[in-house]
Amino acid sequence: MSDKTNSVDRLISIIEKIGESKSPLPASDIIFDTGITKPTCHRLLQQLEEANYIQPDERGHFYPGSQMLSIALDVKWTNQHKLQRQAILHGLANKLEETCGLALANDDPAPHMVYYDRIQTNWPLQIVIPVGFPTPLWASASGKLYLSTLTPPQLRRVLSKIELTQCAKNTITDKQSLKKELSQIQRRGYSVDNEEFIDGMVAISLPLYDHDGNFMAALFCHCPKSRKDVADLESFLPILRSAQRSLETVYQDMKQQFG
Repeated sequence: MSDKTNSVDRLISIIEKIGESKSPLPASDIIFDTGITKPTCHRLLQQLEEANYIQPDERGHFYPGSQMLSIALDVKWTNQHKLQRQAILHGLANKLEETCGLALANDDPAPHMVYYDRIQTNWPLQIVIPVGFPTPLWASASGKLYLSTLTPPQLRRVLSKIELTQCAKNTITDKQSLKKELSQIQRRGYSVDNEEFIDGMVAISLPLYDHDGNFMAALFCHCPKSRKDVADLESFLPILRSAQRSLETVYQDMKQQFG
């Protein structure tokens, strides 16, 4: 077996270990589980990190990066459905002249939302949040939207796993205040972020549901507050709801076709 083949096998082994783990892995565990020598493993981990396949947490433990998440998520979509989805998002971003995309709920290593797809516009001033980036449930429009779809027992379980830390000047850090906000989101059918995740950023998010009424993803639009405020984003609700229905149809067709 060639050295090149050996390197590929080792890379795959590392990716598999990190991908199947329920929490970020330290390098020592990866070395032990894969049998790869320490110098070689550290070199391969560095290569994977530089390529965004993995990323370290604050302790230096590794979890899936944006590239790995993007590949994993894309297997849910055929090329045809992916093109349809991106065409809808492109059309929406062009009409709103702001960044639009989809976010999914993720439980590993802790409950959060992850940016799955994003279409940007050509403004010189933009807030760039990369695909695969984890966003807080309590401080983002898509995260609060997802929380609003949970049953009371599900919500209690999720809230027990997260700490409502201050992300920006308007972050909700009290659980009772957050629950009141979630009730409002349930009533109106959409969520907003008024400088709760990032200072100077506002966002709006609408849910995508399957045929059975289960939450699938969050459609979002975000922009600098210096260009549009929350009221401006809410004025786009008719356009957003049209895109919401179109995306639900694409996803439901795909689910019906492939199960």
